[in-house]
Amino acid sequence: MKGHHQRWLALAWLTLCLYGAAFLLLFWEDHGPRGSAVAQAENIQCERNWLLLGTRWSCSAIVTDTHGVQTRFTSDSSLLTPADTSVPMQRLGPLDFTPARASFTPAPWPTMGAVVLIGAGLLGAGIWWQNSRSRRGGLRAEVSRLRGHARWYAGAGLLAFAGAHFTYGLLIAARADFWPRPAEGTGVVTSCDRDWRYLGASWRCAVTITPDTGGEVVQTMSHSQFTAADAGTRRPVTFTGSTWESVDRPYEHRFAKTLMVLLVAGGVALVAKPLYDKSRIHGLENPGLPPRFMPVR
Repeated sequence: MKGHHQRWLALAWLTLCLYGAAFLLLFWEDHGPRGSAVAQAENIQCERNWLLLGTRWSCSAIVTDTHGVQTRFTSDSSLLTPADTSVPMQRLGPLDFTPARASFTPAPWPTMGAVVLIGAGLLGAGIWWQNSRSRRGGLRAEVSRLRGHARWYAGAGLLAFAGAHFTYGLLIAARADFWPRPAEGTGVVTSCDRDWRYLGASWRCAVTITPDTGGEVVQTMSHSQFTAADAGTRRPVTFTGSTWESVDRPYEHRFAKTLMVLLVAGGVALVAKPLYDKSRIHGLENPGLPPRFMPVR
């Protein structure tokens, strides 16, 4: 296959994988657990969402709350449908509403599927693109080039994984969900230290928790849910079923999960590239020997 054909194939493969990842992430729009209706959606208008191949409805509506305040609501993943005429809505934020009925999002496999597709797209495109490049010099020069690039790819992959680690710890983990959570107790800091897993950018504190049902429990909370500035101040906490978390936490950045997915997928692709080149180097150094055999010395 000619070089320019391989470059077009690489771009087409990367585009297809990125579209597949976006399809998985956009197909389901999760809005948390079913909540109490505090508003009504009316004047619903829908059309097929052709970005998702017409498999979902893209709808808009006017939401009127109990105080008569009106807000425009849009959904691109069939939270509303043409069959709806008037839908009870629950509140997620001051101007953020969603239907007050259960929705199904098969988490976490859409996100994991998107990670796999992005990684496969980057890896395949990188391989085809490199194979399309004209070779200069002899076999020794090509082997030297591949060995030199392997270190850069491995280093860049490790940096991508480090970036994903910090994105998760600082922008995602233990940050507020986008639906309200009730306070089920209070917590007060007893001691705090910098969390050096994130180079001291976040706090890790021992917190004495007093549940509303009575008693006390001591728990270590990471990701700056409590900081040294909170010492001696009681703050609301809630029980998630396995651990206690602060209620009044900062909100997760809108694109944090997307950034983490891209960093993880990029890291996988970058680390996998030297492994692919290893077999190529072996083939160049031993052109007449099957790759599964090592040369006899």
